[in-house]
Amino acid sequence: MEILQSFLSLGASAVMPVIILIIGLIFGMKFKKAFMSGITVGIGFIGINLVAGLLMGTIMAPLINTLTENWNLSLSTVDMGWPLASGIAFSTGTLVLIMFAVLIILNIVMMALKLTTTLNVDIWNFWHFIMFAAFGHILTGSLVLGCIIGAAYCAITLLLSGRISGSIAKFTGVEGLTITAVGFPVAYYICYAVDRIVDRIPGINKINFNLKSVPEKYAFLTEPSIIGIFVGVILSLLAKYPVNNVILTSIQLGAVMYIMPRMVKILMEGLAPITEAAGDFMNDRFPGRKVDIAIDCAALAGDTELLTISTIMVPVTLLLAVVLPFNTVLPIGDLPALVYMLAPAIVAANRNSFRAIINSLVIIVIFLFIASDLAPLATGVAQATGIVKDQGMVSCLTFGNEHIGYVLLKLTELIQSFK
Repeated sequence: MEILQSFLSLGASAVMPVIILIIGLIFGMKFKKAFMSGITVGIGFIGINLVAGLLMGTIMAPLINTLTENWNLSLSTVDMGWPLASGIAFSTGTLVLIMFAVLIILNIVMMALKLTTTLNVDIWNFWHFIMFAAFGHILTGSLVLGCIIGAAYCAITLLLSGRISGSIAKFTGVEGLTITAVGFPVAYYICYAVDRIVDRIPGINKINFNLKSVPEKYAFLTEPSIIGIFVGVILSLLAKYPVNNVILTSIQLGAVMYIMPRMVKILMEGLAPITEAAGDFMNDRFPGRKVDIAIDCAALAGDTELLTISTIMVPVTLLLAVVLPFNTVLPIGDLPALVYMLAPAIVAANRNSFRAIINSLVIIVIFLFIASDLAPLATGVAQATGIVKDQGMVSCLTFGNEHIGYVLLKLTELIQSFK
């Protein structure tokens, strides 16, 4: 188990090349081609992580802290952020080993029974299912029931994820991909439902704006770098930065918007041969069967509209955290991760930025509600692993997107109340 945990602790850039190599060989790829696919995916993840580090650490972290101080934000629950949350999930001892075996076997069985088309190779993001298994363990006092909750969360996600692969393909331009991480399938369907409601509102349903609809003579303003600079200036002014910091932050954000799509393109170059080999493998052995490879949300993070809207929603999320009466979470740790968490809003809106913003507002409210309600369980698990000491309540904005896991926990809690 220690070897597994040590391997997983290396992160997606080291874990995924090995997984891609193994999967490629299973699907009949030649070693050289499978190896190069794995290496290319690893390079893509490293590039994405480098740019994400610039975005989340160098740019957004001090910006968010300054905004928080300037607006005098004070809430009782600290958003510890997904990096710490994933570390806690992978530190839950025996539960990690059990859940890895359960999740892999579950995926194989569901594919064999034709219950899903999703092959979940996104092993790094198993931590989401493991965390909710840990929540279930704390809630019920039973390791077995905790594992059942985590497995059920995974099973429902696998059922839904294959059904959204068409929308992912339309968004990315690559067939045979889907996403299981961060509650993506349910968030997509929530946003899809919001989109259908907007369709029925006269006048509003005619608004259709996206970065590609700007007249040609103003098209340069929609270049990723220009958008990054503009958003950087606005956020820096809100943070009351001095002029030199405004200039530096805006240029840095412009660089992120320019470089990130190129890093994602490298990742996609590595994934394309695997998805093709998976399709050929299934067609040869199971004619008519399709397979969708589950990938990390980072694969969508290079989209210009997603980067733009997620950055704009940073101050909006802080404002909602203050005004919503049920919220107790100060969303600092995961605010930079909105670029992953809001991806369903943009995908479901078919690149209509106006509707994507409406979708984003809806799911951010849900983020805050669920993250606040899960704070006692999150604090219990964090303290049980020893990673977080007795320093008040903690939660994670990312938990707010784990709708299936949350509902399963509430149902378990309801059943227990009748005993």
